[in-house]
Amino acid sequence: MKTFMFLVATAWGPLISGVSFPELHTIGTNYQIGLDMGRTFRGMIQEFYNQSSSLAKVTQFLQTDAGKSYYSGYLEAVTRVFPEYVKELSGLADGAGVSFMQAFSMMISSEIKAVMKLKGAESCSDVYLADQQMAIGHNEDADPLLKERSFLVHAAVVDGAGDVVENFTAYTYAGALSGNAFSFNGDGKVFTVNALYPNIVEANKIPRYFMNRALLGVKSQGDLEHLLHGLGVGVAYGFNVNYADIRNSSGILTNYEVSPMKGVSQNLVTKATVARQSGQGVDTTGHYYHFNMYEHTNITQIAKDIVSSEHRKARANQLPPPADVVGVTVILGDQGDSQYPIYRTPRPSDEEATIATGIFVLDSCVLLVFKSNPRTTARPITTINLPHGAMCGQS
Repeated sequence: MKTFMFLVATAWGPLISGVSFPELHTIGTNYQIGLDMGRTFRGMIQEFYNQSSSLAKVTQFLQTDAGKSYYSGYLEAVTRVFPEYVKELSGLADGAGVSFMQAFSMMISSEIKAVMKLKGAESCSDVYLADQQMAIGHNEDADPLLKERSFLVHAAVVDGAGDVVENFTAYTYAGALSGNAFSFNGDGKVFTVNALYPNIVEANKIPRYFMNRALLGVKSQGDLEHLLHGLGVGVAYGFNVNYADIRNSSGILTNYEVSPMKGVSQNLVTKATVARQSGQGVDTTGHYYHFNMYEHTNITQIAKDIVSSEHRKARANQLPPPADVVGVTVILGDQGDSQYPIYRTPRPSDEEATIATGIFVLDSCVLLVFKSNPRTTARPITTINLPHGAMCGQS
């Protein structure tokens, strides 16, 4: 296995003493990338699979006749549309010393939890900034077990001829493929992803974690929108993508909400745009917030799965609008709502945790990553240079 090095900046000063933050630099075929992830984080992956109570419920359901039907339908769809990512997951399972079924169960857990009517995790908060600075800030919320079992993957995926076909950096959960958290690729495309909870889950379509993995390979906004519309197959469950293109001088940030449509082989996709100034194609100026609920899509949502989101949205709207990145950290680090805070730590009313915060400072072409509350932490644990682009005045 070769190594692939990215330039890591430390403009905010040295890393926080005593805080560990694993990173993997890797290059290879999809299978080799997965194998390297599995081998490197074998202990984390096995621990999470063995300790996650929600994943245990998913795997138990998959032993039933109904569960086996969902499993086989999802596997057939992914193998047909994204065979390279099935190989990547096979590599991860082989490297981690776990079964492919365990790994695939993790990748379809959003859909199976919806089928089982288990409460969703309501994972993530996003702040768009288009004022004195341009940024997208993202709290990655998840099972507290993942706080010390997640890592950054810097990967270059090569084809059989040795040509690079994907090049990305992604915050990644132990036991899952990259793409469902915050990430960017070598073409200057920036992504964060939020879980959404439509009152519909489809069988025999593409599980949303695989759609999220495919984000990392898009070369243009047209590619992205073609993917989000479902590739003629459709997604099995809903999600939200927060998107920016550093190489686009327009300075427009875009929010996409995606939902499956019952019995239709394409997705319902709506978008909202954010920019510094109003104009054609701009919906909002200055700032915008997005949580784990549909904001600009007319769709029925699962009420019990958006309670935290409603609280977080209400609290964000009580705070001063951000004008710069410091203002973004104030919102993402807020704990003013004691039951459902924006920056989350487990409590009886809200079992999820903010496991990391990523802030893409787009007009400086850097990603700031925090492992503790960004409002009260002096500096990020790491600062990573993004690809050069027009948005940050670099050719």
